Amino acid sequence: MIRLAIALLVLIATGASASPILVRSGEHDGFTRLVMEYGAAIDWQVGRTDDGYELRIAKQTPDYDFTEAFKLIGKSRLAGIWIDPATKALRLGVACACHAIPFEFRPGIIVIDLRDGPPPKGSSFELPISGETSSKPSPSPAASGYDWTQLAVAAVKSSNQPQSSSAATLAPMPSSEPDLQNLRQTLLQQLSRGAAQGVVDMAEIAPKGKTEPEQDRADLPTARISLGEMPGLDVRSETSASPPLDDEGQACIPADSLALATWGDETPVSEQLAAATAGLIGEFDKPVPAALERAIKLYLYIGFGAEARQLMQAFPTASPDKAIWESLAKLVDGESDPNSAFNGQLSCDTPAALWAILAMSNLPKGDAINGDAAYLAFSALPVALRRQIGPVLADKFLAIDEAGLAAKVQSAILRAPGDAGPDASLLAAEIAMSEGQPSTAEAQLQNMVDDPGPGTPAAVIGIVEARAAQNLPVTPDMVTALEAIVQERSGGQDEPSALRALVLAKAAASDFGGALADIPKAPLVEPDVWRILSLLGTDDALLTYAVTLPKQTKPQTDAATRSRLAKRLLDLGMADSALMWLPDESQADPNLLARIHLQRHDGRSALRILTGLKTPDAMALQASAMQQLGDEAAAARVFATMGDSASELRSLGHAEAWDEISKRGDDSWKSVASVLENTPENLPAAEGTLAGPLAKGKQLVDDSANTRAAVAALLATVAGP
Repeated sequence: MIRLAIALLVLIATGASASPILVRSGEHDGFTRLVMEYGAAIDWQVGRTDDGYELRIAKQTPDYDFTEAFKLIGKSRLAGIWIDPATKALRLGVACACHAIPFEFRPGIIVIDLRDGPPPKGSSFELPISGETSSKPSPSPAASGYDWTQLAVAAVKSSNQPQSSSAATLAPMPSSEPDLQNLRQTLLQQLSRGAAQGVVDMAEIAPKGKTEPEQDRADLPTARISLGEMPGLDVRSETSASPPLDDEGQACIPADSLALATWGDETPVSEQLAAATAGLIGEFDKPVPAALERAIKLYLYIGFGAEARQLMQAFPTASPDKAIWESLAKLVDGESDPNSAFNGQLSCDTPAALWAILAMSNLPKGDAINGDAAYLAFSALPVALRRQIGPVLADKFLAIDEAGLAAKVQSAILRAPGDAGPDASLLAAEIAMSEGQPSTAEAQLQNMVDDPGPGTPAAVIGIVEARAAQNLPVTPDMVTALEAIVQERSGGQDEPSALRALVLAKAAASDFGGALADIPKAPLVEPDVWRILSLLGTDDALLTYAVTLPKQTKPQTDAATRSRLAKRLLDLGMADSALMWLPDESQADPNLLARIHLQRHDGRSALRILTGLKTPDAMALQASAMQQLGDEAAAARVFATMGDSASELRSLGHAEAWDEISKRGDDSWKSVASVLENTPENLPAAEGTLAGPLAKGKQLVDDSANTRAAVAALLATVAGP
């Protein structure tokens, strides 16, 4: 009796001190998720309200704790959450064009997703909740006297009875519509299998005309259908079950085999390792398969790939997942795996897409990669593993121009509690570089250099890349630091990036001789060296390295750099060397090419290149080419077309076209032109005079005086050169 009283007191105390239901939330692509854990199986119902949705719990009025409801989400979908004072239901205020999809994750755990877009057609969650509270739709008898629930219950009952080997299929159901027979048969088989697995509860429905008292209906067993993720449950038959497939029809590795987040917990790693390896060796010094699997998975969970491989080598396992574990062991250590178990899994909807991406050294571009599935799998990994493989994954996304996915990976690393480490800062700088923001990347990396740590060498390399992208110089100290980094990384997988940075640093520090000498060690950096020379190199450097280049050498650089080098050499009077740097005529700037030909005294080539061009610069070059060829009259016509009267008059003067000058020139030029036109040879003899030598001599003296006066007047008005 005393024990019974104590038990009652414990029950009363437990009920009185029951803690409120904590409402947790999370933001995902396309939906916002709410999770409530009630601690035991409940009967629930979700329905539509004027301002959103409500969740009712049968026979209970639980209290809720909203302290973490908006901790990880905004209010773009869920505008508010409260308890209805009248019904004690959980009310959700919706502020978007979205709909609710609730499901029971496990008994006692209710999940509500607010998904973007209109609700599915016929969704029962869009209907208001009636006075009854149930998480299941109430069955209704079918037309024509056909009640499929009765047959389903009978099928379940018969499945519990001993059957002969021939009784493997359900009997056909009568129907007035033969076209629906196959559908009904399939429904019965699936409901029966669901009932056997506990997903569906069958209930006998009262015949027509008979009603149950309202208070008794809630006690009737009903068909509970849980929607969404329910690990371990599959209501399909064994013969019809099929794993997910990739785009080429290859079976994808299932998610259950890659659930790394469940292979460990948040207890100290030392304790987990001790527990995982405690029962590893059994009788006769043979490993226990279950313990070995547990230890391997734990090593992979904490990112100890090399240790997992050593464990599998020391204790061979016959597990069907051995190939998966061996590949994961390499991938969590940041290595590629050409012979990976994930080959061909890039387009899978399962976490296999993530590991297939990590396994490949060079990813293909395009729709063959399921980047979204890879990101979702990555965001579900343990925090330590995210930080370990995140930079590698982001680099692979950046290599295929998927900066958006790389930014998501960065966000998944940064939102975890604690210091994200130097790799996260390097990743942020890489993303800034990919988005065309080298100054932002340089600022982030400079902070790492100012506060030295394990990521400092990589930060120095990144700073050189950022400054080179901005066409800025670097100090000789940076070159010295990079020489030490190259020596340190010699023979490693990071050596190529360090060598590239060293060549760039030498060029940006004006050591073009050293940079060009090191190009064979990093051939892909050659275009950048010539670009830096064209922008930052002094005239001496240009004459030293761009003029003495052997003619048979073909520098690897782009057209813009070639044009800059050619222009600078042309300005220095090195027309032949400038011509060597220009690409073919179809790619070169015609004006620049014409200037080079003019400096080489090849007016005909300049005119050929400028044919058909009517821009002011091109026409000015055409006139210069005509002057170089001695056709001043043609040059004057071009100047006239351009409206350059001063240049036109000069060309007319060179062509001695005095009649044209006397018509269009100003007063000073007109007077000179008229004097030059009226020479003694051109004047007729006056009537009654003799055109003898004395007369001609006198005329020459008079013309000379007039010419001298006209020239003096012209010089007084024309500015000197």
